[in-house]
Amino acid sequence: MANLYPAKRDRDGFFDFLPSWFDEWGHNFFHNGGLQPLAADVQEREDAYDVKMDLPGFSKDSIRIDFDNGVLTVDASRNQESSEKAEDGSYIRKERASGAYTRRFMFDNVQEDSISASYKDGVLEIMLPKKEGSKNNRKEITIN
Repeated sequence: MANLYPAKRDRDGFFDFLPSWFDEWGHNFFHNGGLQPLAADVQEREDAYDVKMDLPGFSKDSIRIDFDNGVLTVDASRNQESSEKAEDGSYIRKERASGAYTRRFMFDNVQEDSISASYKDGVLEIMLPKKEGSKNNRKEITIN
C-alpha cells in the first residue's frame, strides 16, 4: 500500500503528499507482476528430500536442473508476448516481457545418480534420495 502521508515534516501544504503517492502508485502500476519468483516447497523425509516448485506458464524445455557439490540449481526462463491489432493491421498495443529465474538449495547425503524430476501442470517435482546409512547430524540448540 502506498504511503498516503508526507514523509517529511517540513511540508506545509495539504496536497504535498500527492507527488510521492503517485510515484509509488506508478511504480506498482507499471511493475510487471506476470513473472513471479519461483515458489518452492522443500520436504525432508527419512529416505529422501522432495522439492516442489510452482512454474506456471513455463515449458518443460525452458527449465534446467543441475546438482553439483550438494547444491541443487533450478533455472527457468520464459518470454511472454501479447498484441492487439487494428483492422488495418497496425498495432494498437504490443507488449513483451521476459524473465529468467534461478533458485538454489543445499542438501547433504544425496545419492546424485538417483535424482529424478517430473513436470506436470506447472509443478516441477524433484526427488533427491538420501545415501544409505546416512544419519541426521541435527543438533537441537537450547535458548538461554
